[in-house]
Formats: sequence, C-alpha cells, structure tokens
Amino acid sequence: MNVQGTFVGREPELARLRDCARAVRCGRPWVVLVEGEAGIGKTQLLRRWLADPALEGFTVLRARCDTSERDFVFGAVQQLISSVPRTLLEEFPLLKGPIPAAAPPYEVGNQLLELTSALQTREPVALLVDDLQWADTASLHACGFVLRRLDADALLAVLSVRTTDRPPDPDLADMLHRMVTGVSDSARLPLRGLATGQVAELIEQTTGRPVPEAVAEQLRRHTAGNPLYVSTLLAEMPEGELTGASVTTLPVPPSLATAIRSQLLRLPEPSRALVEAAAVLGTPMPLALVGRMAGVEAPTPALSAALEAGLMRWLPNQPSAPVEITHALQRQAVVEAIPPDRRRHLHAKAEHLVDRHTAWAHRVAAAGPTDLRLAAELAAAADEEYAAGEVDRSATLLLWAADLEATRENREHHLLTATARLSTHERFVRAASLLPRVQETAPCARRSLILGAHAFSRGTLSEALTHYNEARARSEQEQDPWTGVKARVALSGVLNFQGRYDEGIDAARQALAMDPDDSWARVNLSTGLALADAAPEALRELAEVTPAVLRSAAEGRPVGVHLLTLQGLIRISQGALTAGIEDCATAQALSRSHGVPALADFAYGGTATAQYLLGDWEDVAISAERGLAITSNGDGKAAAYAWEYSVASWLAAGQGDWERAEEQLRAAECRSGSSINDSTTTLCAISGAILAQARGDHTAMLHAVQPLVTAEAGWPRHLQVFWLPLHAEALIGLGHLDRAEAAVAHLRHTAQDIPCLRTAASWLSGRLAESRGDLALARATYEQGLAELPERDVVLLHRALLEHAHGRVLQLGGRTTDAAQWFDASRHRLERVRARPFLDRCAEGIPTPPPPARRRAKNPLRLTARERDIAHLIGRGLTNKEIAGELFVSSKTVEYHLSRTYDKLGLSNRRELRDHVQRGALTEDDEDTP
Repeated sequence: MNVQGTFVGREPELARLRDCARAVRCGRPWVVLVEGEAGIGKTQLLRRWLADPALEGFTVLRARCDTSERDFVFGAVQQLISSVPRTLLEEFPLLKGPIPAAAPPYEVGNQLLELTSALQTREPVALLVDDLQWADTASLHACGFVLRRLDADALLAVLSVRTTDRPPDPDLADMLHRMVTGVSDSARLPLRGLATGQVAELIEQTTGRPVPEAVAEQLRRHTAGNPLYVSTLLAEMPEGELTGASVTTLPVPPSLATAIRSQLLRLPEPSRALVEAAAVLGTPMPLALVGRMAGVEAPTPALSAALEAGLMRWLPNQPSAPVEITHALQRQAVVEAIPPDRRRHLHAKAEHLVDRHTAWAHRVAAAGPTDLRLAAELAAAADEEYAAGEVDRSATLLLWAADLEATRENREHHLLTATARLSTHERFVRAASLLPRVQETAPCARRSLILGAHAFSRGTLSEALTHYNEARARSEQEQDPWTGVKARVALSGVLNFQGRYDEGIDAARQALAMDPDDSWARVNLSTGLALADAAPEALRELAEVTPAVLRSAAEGRPVGVHLLTLQGLIRISQGALTAGIEDCATAQALSRSHGVPALADFAYGGTATAQYLLGDWEDVAISAERGLAITSNGDGKAAAYAWEYSVASWLAAGQGDWERAEEQLRAAECRSGSSINDSTTTLCAISGAILAQARGDHTAMLHAVQPLVTAEAGWPRHLQVFWLPLHAEALIGLGHLDRAEAAVAHLRHTAQDIPCLRTAASWLSGRLAESRGDLALARATYEQGLAELPERDVVLLHRALLEHAHGRVLQLGGRTTDAAQWFDASRHRLERVRARPFLDRCAEGIPTPPPPARRRAKNPLRLTARERDIAHLIGRGLTNKEIAGELFVSSKTVEYHLSRTYDKLGLSNRRELRDHVQRGALTEDDEDTP
C-alpha cells in the first residue's frame, strides 16, 4: 500500500486557479485565498497546481510559513525572494541582504512590489505563501501592501491559511480581509472534505483495488472526508482488509493524532527512528544527516517504508535532496509520541545540524527542567537580539529562559522583561497574551509599566497614568533605570494626549536627563512644546539633534530619522512650508534606503497640507494617497487618518467636488476610531470650514472654526496657520465688522512670526476696508500686500484672491486695463489648480465679466486620477521607476497607464507628454469637450 503522491478531487478549485492564471497572463492581477482545516489538502492542492500546465512560464516565488519562524522579522519575505538572482536584488536596498528588523513593512512591501515588476518583464509572476497564519507580522504587512497596490500587474498571489484549531486571531483576520479585498479580482477557495466517491477514488489509488461504497462512506463519515486522515488510516490497515471488511467492523482510531501514532508504531524500527528524527528537526535536511541523527546505519532502505506510509517526503529536485515530515499535523503527533528521554536526546543532536537561531529551540527542548547556564545564555542572546531590533525574538528567548530558572524571582524577571519590551514596542496583542502571567507576579516597576501599556492600548488613559506613575516611583526604589526611562516617556505621551502639556514636557525632560539618546522622549518633548504654544522652542530642541541625524545618515547608519520628520511637521505648522516638506522628504528617502522608521503616515499627511497651501494640488493627491496606503495597511497610527482624509477633503472642496469632499470629511471623523482627540476634532473643524469656504457659505465657515478661536493652547493653536484666515473671512462675509477687525488684527500680528500668513492678512485687511466703504485704503492695502509678498511659501489661494480683490477695486475706480491684468493673473493661478468654485465666484465679482464659457459635454477621454498623477510626475522629469516609488505602484502599472495617456492625448512619446504637462495643457485636457 502506497499513499505517497495520491491526489483526488479538487477539480473546481484547480479550474478556478487555471482561470486566474489565464487572466494574469492578460495583465489582470488576482489574489486567491485557499482556506481549510489542517490536513484538508491545501498544500497538496498548491503542489498539484504548481505542476499544472496553466502555470508554465510563470516565475514562482514561494514561502512556507512555520510556527517556529514567527519570531523572525520578514522571514516569509526572505523566503519569497530567496530564489531571485542576487544581481537583481542588488537594485533594491532593503532586499539585497538581511532585511533590517526595524524596516517599515510598507517600505519592504514597496520594494517587493517593484521586484515583482522587474520579474514581469520576462514572464508573469506567481506568489505563493503556504500556511499564512504562521507568517511573521512584518511579512504579513509587507505582503499585504504588495497585494493592495496591484493594478496592471501580471501577478497571481495564492495564499493558504488554516482555519481551525484555535480561536481566530483578529489581527490576522483583519489582514486577510484587507489582502483579499484590496484588489478588484480576488477569490476565496474554501476546501471541504472529500465526497464519498472521492474517498473511494483515494482508496483505490492507494490500494490498487476498488472498495464497496459503504466502506468509503464509513471512512468519509468518520474522517469528515479529511484527505490526510483517510490516507493515515489506509496506511495503517493491513493489506486486503478493506475489500472484505464490513462497515461495522472497520477499525478506525478516534482521532487523526491517534491514527498517526498508531501508524508510527507499525513501522520497522529504523524507519520509525528516521521519522522521529525528521519530526524533531522540523525542517528539510539531507537524508544522511537525518539518518546519523536517528542512529540509523542504512537510512535509504528505512526511508522507503516512511515514504510508503506517507509520513515523509523526499525532495530530489532540491540541491541536497532533503527529506522532511509530510505534514505539520504528522510532525506534531510524532513528536508528542516520542518518549521524553529520547526526545531530549534527539533535540541535543539536532542542535548541531541547524543554524544558531533555530538551535536555541533544540537546546531548550534538550534541557532538563532547570538549567541556569542555558538560561543565562538565553538572556544574553535576548539582549543581543533586542539591540538588533528583533523585539519578538528577544521576547521568545527570555520566555524560554524563564522556564529554565530555579527561582521565582528570576522567572518573573525574564517574563516581565520580555513583556515590557513587547509593550514598549507596541506588540500589544502578544503582550496581552502574557498578561495573566504578569498579573500573578510580585508588584514591581516593570509590572506596572506593562499594566500601564495595556491600559493605554485599550484607551483607558487615567488607568494608564496611574500605572505609569507607579512604574516611575518603583523604578527609583528598585534602581531600574531602563524602566524609569520608559515609564517617563510613556507618561509624557499620555499627558500630552490629555492636554497636560507642562507635565508632559517635564516627564520627557526627566527621561532625557536619564538617557539623552532616547529619541521618543525627544519626540514627546518637542510635541508637548509645540502644543503648549511654544513651537519655536520645540524647533530649537530639534535643531540640537537633527544635525546628528543627518551626519549618521551620511555615515550610512541613520538614527533618529523620525526626529527629522517631526521637525518638518512643526515647521509646516509654523508656516515654513517648503522647509517642512524638505525635512519630511529627506526623512522618507532615508527610510526607503536604510529601512528605518520615519513617522511616514504623518509625514505624508502633513506634507499634503503644506502642498495644499502652496498650490501644488497635483502633489496633494499623491501625498495624501501615499499616507493613506501606509495607514490602511496597518503600518501607521489610526490618528493619521484624520490628516490624510482631511487634506483629501480640502482638495476636493477646492475643485468643487462636493460629494467627494463630504465623503472624505466623514471618513476623517469616522476612521480615526478610538484615536479621536484634539487633533482629529481640530482637523475636522478646519476641513468643515474649508468646504464651507469653497461653497461661499460664511455662516458654516464661522460655525466650523468658532470652537477653535477660544483655545489658548493645544492643536487649535498649533494648526492656526490653516484656520485664522478662514475665521476672519467668515466674519467679514457675515458683516460682523467689529469682530472681524479684531480677527484681522490678530491675523496680522500672527503673520509677523508666520510669514506665509502675510498675503492673507493683506487680502483680508483690504476686504475689511472695502466692507467699511474705504476703497482708497483697500486699494493701498492690496498694493502693499502685492508689493511685499514673502520670498517663499506664498499661499496660492490667498495670492489669487488678493490679486482678484485688487483688480476689482481698480475696476471700480475706472482703471479697467490695470484691473484686467490682475484678473488674468488671479484666473490663471486658479485655473492651474482647477479651483472651479473660486473661479466661478471671481467671475461673478467682476463688474463686466467675460462671456461665460459654453456648456461642455463630458469628455470621454478624460484622464483617470492615476493617469493624471503619472503625467504630472512625467512633467517633473521622473523615470518610470521613480514614479512607481512615488505612487507606491509597480513600474509595470506606470507603463500601462502611460500608454493609455499617450492614446488619450494623441501623443507619441515621453518628451511630448513632459512638454504638454509643463506648458499647463494637462489642466485643459481635464476639461469637458465642447
């Protein structure tokens, strides 16, 4: 009887996979999720499909995830790229060697996406990940990013996931949902048990003889049609028993694990020893080495019985022709069946056959209940892993060390250190799984730190504050400086969140006094200062450290890059728009090249707000979309949604797309979830005012910003560059001139420190004079404002409205020729950004307006948003690869949309499109046709 290589049924699933492969060849990406219980045949289905003619000509990237590798950051990604030629990987900074543990998953995913694009120049790509439920979190996020950014890619992703044996992981379920729904073409293939006829076919393939339908039905009913279970029972039964057995006397073990153990016992001794050694190893290994470990002198004959039983696989196509246990369930059952002493003996031998990381698990399994020397080695190795950024791996080693300690004190120390490291690095799900053990430990600083982090993760800030204060106090008593620093950093963050900025600043300064290199203490200090209406002081604090960031980058080992992003964001809030954008761009470039975190979700959202003010509205859409791609992939904070959706709402409002503007505003309010705080409410208020401004609704403008006016500190004051002009404009529009005079005076005073507000101050001062009937003062104010425009960071809308207002006053004074020049300047500026509501209102305000444009029919050749973005970046002189990096898409996608753009615009090449964009014709192309 031979169960090796048997496969029946699954024709509908194979047919669906073939259809997907054909679609991919035509440039339509597909994502397929194969789901089912253990042993149902997911891996067998993928193996059969890999040999299918439909996959011929595909470049296949494969990863097989395992529980023992969940701690290895980007382990699954490293498997996927392991077969890619080194020469090709050299083009991708984060993929050409070991992927940095601290690398943002979206950056790794972006480079993996571009790698698949490079592979597609020769043939389509199939990306296969087996047992996805065991993938490390970083790889899950990186792969999720790839799948969500597919567009015109010839890529087929097939993922298998086990759906039983433990309660579902909500994070995994959410990630799988985002993976499958992130592309337009996706499918879920749930695998169920074999039907009676298929069980009969499997029996006949295995035994070479047909069986009565009643026997097949008995097996199907007992095994629920699980192919592995059926095959295991068949391998155990004596030759010929099935053909004559009655349904009632057929011997069937009560469980699959029992059947596997029974099957193991029936093997010859050398074969059983070989299977046990392979199960303990848990990884493919050359037969000779497995035989030596098992103490089997003739491993080749011993392998035959194991292969026939279906317990082992031989992989002759791989260089070392390794062998392994066929299925994870079999491996687990075999390991559990090995007597403890022999199991420890095998683990001790396995230690010398695997890499140093895997060896730790074997050493722990080979140890006795107490091993102080090994515990000390594990703790030292954990510290090394933590220093290298391997937080999860460090925690695993410490938890193993805890199990080997002799005293409760040492066991608790390792447990608390592991959980504290997880908590301070926001590995909240894993930390929560350890919480029951933590709560049983004796009170101490690290215990309080963990409880505080858990409370913070649930949004109970007052409870978090209590625990963090206790951690700070206990750390001093226990002389535990590491916990003392972490407690103070956490305290400063919570206090800032609660608006208690002075206390937050003090806690951050205490942390920095203890550890001047703690960059997150610096982040919280600078944030607290900025929100306490002391942004200049925050920038001075950052100016002391950001030069060191740039020096470390020049040396090839950048540290504290997120401080550069924070400096950029605070500069933007202070009106230094261009400098702020440059800081954020530098930080993101370093993140891409060196795999370091850089607050990217907030960087792109903040950059987009500055681009909106500057009038770089094509870039606004790109930056907001990039930030949203990061946050929605799970790589950013939920609070970043408010920035990304708000600025998208500003852009839509400015261009008269009311439905989209309202939709984005609702998203800003809803998607931030439990992260709704002062920043979210402030941004939503500003967004509501900007939407009302575009509609010319001064009442709604005032209603939106009024709650911000009375704030003395916090986010309303920090973001005043965005709303102070809106407040004054609303008051003038409503005729509240006395209040408007105070608002304009405050605006002019603020503009002394924030030069980008000077244009708005001149425009609104003139508007106020006009409203009081003093046209001479209005004209003088407008003229002075236009003559004294800031050298940089001029807000486009403010300048256009100032120019228009000046033209209107000149027109009223009879200087029509001069007025026309200013009207034209204003109109051209607004046309460039397609600010339709403002163009229409300005046209209405001209005493002798130009003839209205003819109503135009909808243009069937209008560029899509993606095509506009690509064309815009072509106009800036970027290459396809650079454009792909900017838009988080593949070069293949850029090529596809570029060809469509050429066709729509009647252009022949890249140079013609670049010239077309640079002369401003792209705006005309977006208009409707006559």
